[in-house]
Amino acid sequence: MKLVSVDVSELAPPEPMTVILTALARLNKGECLLVAHRRQPFPLYEKLLQAGWAYHCQTHDDENISLYIYRQIDLYQFD
Repeated sequence: MKLVSVDVSELAPPEPMTVILTALARLNKGECLLVAHRRQPFPLYEKLLQAGWAYHCQTHDDENISLYIYRQIDLYQFD
């Protein structure tokens, strides 16, 4: 998977969600959005799952996470 990165760690709410959703709308098949964030965006998680996205969160410390977001269907397709 190709990574597309966005950094929302310095943005105030609700800008991070807006930036993330806009970036997801632009992702191509087989791409994964890597989000640098200062906290877990819990309100976003349910929206992602309902829209067919999957995610994986890596917590580096209290104010630094990496969030990987990708289409659930991409998990089952092999090139």
